[in-house]
Amino acid sequence: MPIPQPFGDDTVNLAFDTLRRVGLEGMENKRADALSGGQRQRVGIARALIVNPELIVADEPVSALDVSIQAQVLNLLADLKDEFRLSLIMISHNMAVIQHACERVAVMYLGQLVEMADADEIVIAPCHPYTEALVSAVPIPDPRAKRSRIILKGDVPSPVDPPAGCRFHPRCKHAKALCTTEPPQLREIRPRHLAACHFSEQIYGAA
Repeated sequence: MPIPQPFGDDTVNLAFDTLRRVGLEGMENKRADALSGGQRQRVGIARALIVNPELIVADEPVSALDVSIQAQVLNLLADLKDEFRLSLIMISHNMAVIQHACERVAVMYLGQLVEMADADEIVIAPCHPYTEALVSAVPIPDPRAKRSRIILKGDVPSPVDPPAGCRFHPRCKHAKALCTTEPPQLREIRPRHLAACHFSEQIYGAA
């Protein structure tokens, strides 16, 4: 669909319609400082949506919002994705958000892909130590359930001068001599589940 010319009737109607679709109907005259954090995020979604894209890249779309507003924004993105048949790439460090919003997940560390799988599987059965640490940080809404938090040692190395071998090895409790010299290849550990770790099978019992 061609983008209407600015300030024409078509543009005004399109703007109003887009605001309605993201739940901001009647708020077109509000100043930015009069909007809540969730409403401002909806404005950002409307700005992306108004050009009729095929793909939206959402970088930490809910990181600054409280949990109830996060759910509203994630549900809105899911509805818009289905309505407009969009592809959505979501970037986030929050694995709970990723599991809720995404079908496939790619985990990166220091600029390299270290694991890829369906969202539920990567949370339930990670096959890379970095993914395992990310998953361990997700709160469990059940006081009786127990999960050991994995605290990674050391600092993130510089991406300008990354470590030799596996880039994660300086912070990995499973690292061996091989990890310091040979970069692991991303390979299929389970059907549709790829990981870049020399010892995924031994550590996680993957087959």
